[in-house]
Amino acid sequence: MVRVAINATDPDTAWRVRDALASHPLLGGATAQITVIASQHCVILEGWTVDDQVRQLAIRLARRAAGRCAVTMSLHSRQRQHA
Repeated sequence: MVRVAINATDPDTAWRVRDALASHPLLGGATAQITVIASQHCVILEGWTVDDQVRQLAIRLARRAAGRCAVTMSLHSRQRQHA
């Protein structure tokens, strides 16, 4: 799930990044929990992804959608545990 933070000071950019992430099937449901926080100069991704590969995908998509804004992250990877 990808959502926009209440405290985003640039909601247009936040929603653009959120839409780019949410449209990818690997970033929905139980594979990621990401909150997008955007200001005029930077976009921050907070939350977790199931693994590093999904985390890298989220970062790539966010950078494309953010335009001139720098993208920083506080995303943690949760490795899948096999039963």
